[in-house]
Amino acid sequence: MTSIDVTRCSQRESLHLLFWVVFGLSSLSWGGLALMAQLERHYVEREQRLSPIAFADLMALAWMVPGPVGCNVAVQLGHALRGRAGAWIAGVASVLPFFLLMTGFAIFYRTPLVHAVTSQTLINHFSVVLAVLIGITWYKQTRAILRGKLEWAAAAFACVALAFAHSPAAYVLVLGGTFAVGWLSSPQQEPEVRISMHRGDWRLPVGLAVLLLIFALPMPQQWELTLLWPRLAGAGLTLFGGGFSALPVLKTLFVSPATGLTDSDFTLAFALSPISPGPLLNVIPFLGYLIDGWAGALIATAALFVPSGCFVIFAQRHLAALRAYPRFEHGMRLLRAATTAFLAIAVLRIVLRIPFEPMYLLTAAFGCMCLARLKLPVYAVYGAVAIACAMGFALR
Repeated sequence: MTSIDVTRCSQRESLHLLFWVVFGLSSLSWGGLALMAQLERHYVEREQRLSPIAFADLMALAWMVPGPVGCNVAVQLGHALRGRAGAWIAGVASVLPFFLLMTGFAIFYRTPLVHAVTSQTLINHFSVVLAVLIGITWYKQTRAILRGKLEWAAAAFACVALAFAHSPAAYVLVLGGTFAVGWLSSPQQEPEVRISMHRGDWRLPVGLAVLLLIFALPMPQQWELTLLWPRLAGAGLTLFGGGFSALPVLKTLFVSPATGLTDSDFTLAFALSPISPGPLLNVIPFLGYLIDGWAGALIATAALFVPSGCFVIFAQRHLAALRAYPRFEHGMRLLRAATTAFLAIAVLRIVLRIPFEPMYLLTAAFGCMCLARLKLPVYAVYGAVAIACAMGFALR
């Protein structure tokens, strides 16, 4: 039994089915938060394999550790359902759709077709649908998680703090602060918490620390390309709170004379990001391909996504020993409440980037009706919006 409360343990999820379900959901999820919403809808609401609180624990831990949050949730979900093999299967399935599409964009990115699909109008409409999906998920989570005044206070504090945050460190401080308040305010007392780690357990954190050091140390120009992938792995360990904090870090690594990438290449990669499924970090295979072809795309993707996936499972495994302590569980309650703020702030940031025009309000209303009331699949909504945009362009 894993540390996650799986509600239907008697029916094991087959690895084959796990791969195709996560692959399908990832293929239809624009953004890491959208993938989390899709996974919750399938495994919590439809299949009922995890309880809402168990899935909230997955999300809370994913926000606490560095790396792509949506993919980290998929890795934990696979681990909860089928152990280590399930974690690898779910992780690969969550990454593969955008890896293939973004690598394809890299192959043809100088052609007029790729530039045509980066229309800012289409990107804005897709962003509206994403904001609606995240907003619905936020509403459901607040109803399931925010039960008392302390939880509501933690969520409100996190919203205010993140709204004015200008540093990735704010993610860690908000989560750590709310957990500490929950720990200290617990009405139940207990002996000192002791966690034992075997000698082999130290290998992973030591290896990750070495990668982080390689990224942090100043590097001579002649070594920049040689150590690019280890440095990318270390850079991924500094990215907290999803892809919003990734752009300056990745630009520092990739835009240099050693790689041969220009500001225009980097900007185009992020322009294509909303068109492809996956988190904002789906630009990694695109950039990797431009540097070293298919090998570069594969190595770059593994360098960024594998360390954080391994670390989140490491953290989840040792989390099981802590769950027996009431003070820890009380801290987790406030931590879950604080994670709802990330969804609210994500919606706010998306909305602020979209022009206030009637056509986008119409898309928002259409998305609310389809996703909240009619319960239509997300891909159907995206498809309808894309067709409407194409017809609008044709009629001009």
